Amino acid sequence: MVCQLPTPSSILQNEFVGSLEMKNLLMASYWIGIVADAISALLLFSPRFAEIILNPRPFEISDAYLYVSRIGGTLVAGWTVLLFWAQKKPVERVDILLITVFPVITLLTVFAVLAVNSNHISFQRMLSIFILYLIIIPTYITSYLWAKKQQ
Repeated sequence: MVCQLPTPSSILQNEFVGSLEMKNLLMASYWIGIVADAISALLLFSPRFAEIILNPRPFEISDAYLYVSRIGGTLVAGWTVLLFWAQKKPVERVDILLITVFPVITLLTVFAVLAVNSNHISFQRMLSIFILYLIIIPTYITSYLWAKKQQ
């Protein structure tokens, strides 16, 4: 028996999944982002928590670092609220998912690669983040395309 994988066009034509499954995928897209962003905000607000999770090379946690990190944490917390707001009207506000992929996740991926290439954080420590991005990007794009078809 040959297993045929769905293509983006077959997903959009509902050949492999029904509307209920796609609506569930759309809602899961929002909640994956909400949870991931909430954890990211914690990492940015708490350098000690980030150190435990990411185990970067030793560096001084200066007042300047804390200021910049907490600005980033505030922006991530804001994006968390934005995704929560969007999931209240998931089809109508689906553009938030596309904006999350381009530029947000795209740039986060670039910066994660740069961190690994600089040997500041090991690839093994970043692997879960790369896997998360590999899940988020196609899930968000598929959800976005389906929701746009519903409008």
